[in-house]
Amino acid sequence: MPGKGSGLTPSVKWLSLQDASRMLGVHPSTLRQWADAGKIHTVRTPGGHRRFAESDVRALLEPEPLEPAGIQLLVQSALGRARLEVSGSKMSEQSWYKRFDETDKAEHRELGRKLLSLVMQYLSQPGDRQSVLDEARALGRVFGERSVSRNLRITESVSAFLYFQDFLMDGVRQMAKAVGQSANIDLVAAYQQIGEFTNEVLLAMLEVYERA
Repeated sequence: MPGKGSGLTPSVKWLSLQDASRMLGVHPSTLRQWADAGKIHTVRTPGGHRRFAESDVRALLEPEPLEPAGIQLLVQSALGRARLEVSGSKMSEQSWYKRFDETDKAEHRELGRKLLSLVMQYLSQPGDRQSVLDEARALGRVFGERSVSRNLRITESVSAFLYFQDFLMDGVRQMAKAVGQSANIDLVAAYQQIGEFTNEVLLAMLEVYERA
């Protein structure tokens, strides 16, 4: 039980309350509450001071994967916003969108669907993230190659890609409004993981421009 450990194991690197809270970026009182609630294990020194294993603190810094229901809700929200954007006038006014013929639009929709599928895998399967990122980078290169072949400027390609990213981020924001605290969805983790994923795709696309 938190606060009732029998002693400090010599082989473990222990952190004080101040050091552990500083590593986590939270106030010491918050960390005390987490320990009392059992979110993180703690032991007491003979003088009654709390000590935290560094490995336990670092584990708290690792975002947990989203629950499948949360991932599904996120993707549905992203797709819903995408349909609204395509049917509205905002996207049609973008310079990069005006360069697309119907074939281009169909190809980019397919790329978007594939990326959404990979996002779902990335969020729900932490053990497979490296292979998922490899596939995502490959799609980023495809997007870059198609953009270069259609003479899109690099700023236009980045703008088009950011639309896709916005769909996902807006999906997280909409979930926050819709479910509040009633669903088991770690919205902070979602932001972080989507950012990691989309950064890799964007960098792969930019590498194509560097070689062009």
